[in-house]
Amino acid sequence: MTQDLADARAELCTLLQKALMLELSTIPPYATALYSILQEGQYNRSDPELVNAEPIEVIRQVMVEEMLHMVLVANVLNSIGGTPQMTNPSLLPTYPYDLLGGRGPTVYLRRFTHKQVKLFRQIETAPESPEPGRRGDYHTIGGFYIFIKTRLKDICDSFGVEEIFIGEEDRQITNDDYYGAGGHVIEITGSAHDRYDAAMEAIDETMEEGEGACLGHRAGDKDPIPGPEGHEDVAHFFKFNEILHSRYYHPDDPVEGPPTGKDLIVDWRAVAPMRDNPARDHIAGHPDIEAMSQAFNVTWSKLLWGLERAFNGERAALRQLVPVMYELKSSATKLMRTPLPDGSGETAGPTWTFLSGGGEM
Repeated sequence: MTQDLADARAELCTLLQKALMLELSTIPPYATALYSILQEGQYNRSDPELVNAEPIEVIRQVMVEEMLHMVLVANVLNSIGGTPQMTNPSLLPTYPYDLLGGRGPTVYLRRFTHKQVKLFRQIETAPESPEPGRRGDYHTIGGFYIFIKTRLKDICDSFGVEEIFIGEEDRQITNDDYYGAGGHVIEITGSAHDRYDAAMEAIDETMEEGEGACLGHRAGDKDPIPGPEGHEDVAHFFKFNEILHSRYYHPDDPVEGPPTGKDLIVDWRAVAPMRDNPARDHIAGHPDIEAMSQAFNVTWSKLLWGLERAFNGERAALRQLVPVMYELKSSATKLMRTPLPDGSGETAGPTWTFLSGGGEM
């Protein structure tokens, strides 16, 4: 059956909306592990009193890049006339969450452990070959993006870039709008051909920072991280591998081997004993903890509402979310420092539940 233009554009919008949810789905597990680490300090290896400052910084870098990836995907979706959704309960991830509709690993909310960081590394694994992704037989995030690039190219070849890139340019998030770090916002503007090139660049940037799918033979992907250590930045897969090996990558380390650079100091014991996959049932009947959990979910919902507004034309809403993210961290750490009432020795934790009736800014 021949696909018409409306169906083709709808297919691309659906794929990019799935990509938006995919990027979002990684933030709660990464943040949960990060916030469970008990002691932290400034990123300064010269002070031995600062426990776990280095893994905290590595995971924080990943999180800000995931936020950037959401911005990039939203820009691509807006460039083809789509409507980014961040508050549709039927689309939002709930945990445990089957990545890529079950094609990828199941993602859990757990504290900072070897097992959880190994899961993070699995999430960020690059495809062995681009061919399965081009056919739609993807099982990794990188493979999924290869499929999106393939469909975008095929559909533009069939209907012309002018028929696909019809979005309003004033909905593009710019570097002036974006409050975070983690890289450069790519605006999808200009002629239809310029937009096509920029959209492909934005997808490539997301793949490179995540799985390192385009890196070649070396682990380092960009410029050296500033600071006294001067080690090179690496994609997310390699960042998590650094934590597991307690060692940074040397700029010339091959992607197939372990990191051989300077020590990355990790104390796996300095972690709150949060119960895996926090749930309402764990705190039922204990109003003080229930109120803390509700407060966290109100803040999480506020963040999602703000992102949806920003991605749909209210670009100034993005900067207003900075204090919301600090509030989210504070609420999460408070929960993870609160013992469960069952005497298990474990603590409560955030459920990352969107409240459709609350939290709107």
